[in-house]
Amino acid sequence: MKSNLWIFLILLSAVCLFSTEKMTTAQELIPDTTAEQVPLTEESEKAKQVYTQLMHAIYLQSVGEDLGAAKRIYDALVKQVPDSAYVWYKRGQLLFYPMEDIRGAEEDTLEALKLNPSHVPANWQLAQILLRRASHAGGRNVMEALKTAKKVIELDPNHLGAHQMLANLGYRLRDYATAETSYKALTRILPFEPEFHRYLGNIYRRTNKPQAAIDAYQRVVKIKPDDLEALRTLGELYLNTGQFAEEPQTFKQILALAPQDVIGNFGLGLAFQELAQRALMSEDGESQDDLGDSQTLIQDAEKYLGRTIFFSKDFINNPQNNAQRAYYKDIVIKAQYALANVYLLFEKLEKAEETFAELLADNPEHIGAIYGIAAVYQTMGAFEKAEKYLRQTLAIEPAHEYALNALGYLYAEQGTNLDEAEALIKRALQRSPTNGAFLDSLGWVFFKQGRFTESVTTLENANQQMPDNVEILMHLGDAYLKNGEPEKARGVWQQAQTIEPDNDEIQERLKQ
Repeated sequence: MKSNLWIFLILLSAVCLFSTEKMTTAQELIPDTTAEQVPLTEESEKAKQVYTQLMHAIYLQSVGEDLGAAKRIYDALVKQVPDSAYVWYKRGQLLFYPMEDIRGAEEDTLEALKLNPSHVPANWQLAQILLRRASHAGGRNVMEALKTAKKVIELDPNHLGAHQMLANLGYRLRDYATAETSYKALTRILPFEPEFHRYLGNIYRRTNKPQAAIDAYQRVVKIKPDDLEALRTLGELYLNTGQFAEEPQTFKQILALAPQDVIGNFGLGLAFQELAQRALMSEDGESQDDLGDSQTLIQDAEKYLGRTIFFSKDFINNPQNNAQRAYYKDIVIKAQYALANVYLLFEKLEKAEETFAELLADNPEHIGAIYGIAAVYQTMGAFEKAEKYLRQTLAIEPAHEYALNALGYLYAEQGTNLDEAEALIKRALQRSPTNGAFLDSLGWVFFKQGRFTESVTTLENANQQMPDNVEILMHLGDAYLKNGEPEKARGVWQQAQTIEPDNDEIQERLKQ
């Protein structure tokens, strides 16, 4: 076994020695003729002896046998061939590891670089020595290590170790440009190593490049499909960028590995919520993503959002999870809010009221929940409760345009506080001048005030913004009729009937 290793080391070291060093070699001394034709000279004999000693030292160093003997051989060699950068480098390597003589290793490595500044192994060795010094000196020498590693890359653009050092140091020093460059190089050199893509994704997360982070983590899970941590991170990125509906497969992968995972359940719940909303708004009630009709999708959204709340609360109640309790509390709030809005959207008003109330019990100033429960009560016809929560919304956020419009419309429907209703809705329109729903509310206030010409003009504007909205068409017809334009009234009511043929309110108007 040792004889084979000896032969291998001789061949390997000969390549390094004779291709990079100034040391006089046997090949340089002997012409390209056979040994029988050219006798050995004193100089070539010396070169042979140097070479043999060097190979012996390298062997002892490599197998870890008699390091003292290897050191004595190197000591003799640096005297015999003091102009050989390779010999100085190799002795420095022995001193650095395994002999742990950092000072001696640095001195020898610097001597090698004096003789050959472009010597890649010596530059790399110096970078490692400087980094070792930094680890024992409170961070001093870190920048020198970084600078030296960059020099290694200049000399050898594909140097794996130097790129890893630059990437790690850059990441730790928050020099993300340097770290990004080196991690990109590492993903090119070793494209199927997931950790390099993972760190690259983390850099993009820290530098606010979400789509680049998503791309990097997609490569991680493509290389390693069962990497639950990477899947969770990718899922969080989809949640933060609103891409949960487009990428439900990631959340399914998470739940296949960990059925109780909060991120997997939350992401899938939001995906189904979004798809259900799309299906509800589509003409035929079918999801464009072929995941089922709106009723099925809403059941799935309810299922996964409910599981999210349950598993998150279970995690929160475990006293061993103090470190992440705030994170999971936030997930509970978001899941409750999403679930309540699902119920509101599909007019499951009692469940919506219950879920919003549960959210507000622990988070009494959650502006979305306050406005949401007001919308529930307004839809139920519980106007006093709706007014209370709308005013509470505006007390916290006076410029909340939807609350301004909702309260104004509530007063218009009741025929009370019409001057205040007009002022409220005009404030909402200052923020969104072309919002068809807000224009409809203002037109309806004008109608209730008996200002029919202004009502017609405003409702025509609303109809231009939302041409197929049945409520606007009914209001516009009412305004035309009161403004002395019965034919126009009948025309817009007929248009509304083509959209909702079974709407009783439209049929009652057409009977007039």
